[in-house]
Amino acid sequence: MELTRENSRAMIYYVFRSGLTQKQCIDRMISAFGDEAPSKTTICRWFSEFQRGLVKLSDDPRQGRPKTAVTQENVDAVRKLIEEDQHVIYREIQATLDIGMS
Repeated sequence: MELTRENSRAMIYYVFRSGLTQKQCIDRMISAFGDEAPSKTTICRWFSEFQRGLVKLSDDPRQGRPKTAVTQENVDAVRKLIEEDQHVIYREIQATLDIGMS
């Protein structure tokens, strides 16, 4: 199972509400999830948010267009361009497929 942002925030909130310290939370998350655990900075930031009374566990909606360049159609098109010309440069691929730099 993948550790999502919402799941990790819920666990951090549970530890916070249990009265444990940030250090104890960090230790528990690392013990349970190893390299997949949220960073110490993230845990400390969320502890601060919870202390200020913010209990929203999901991300706020963001402005702007979502990233949609990575689709199977685009992957196939890039593969075809590379097969046709192995020296094709990224800017040519970008212009041909009308995709962004990211």
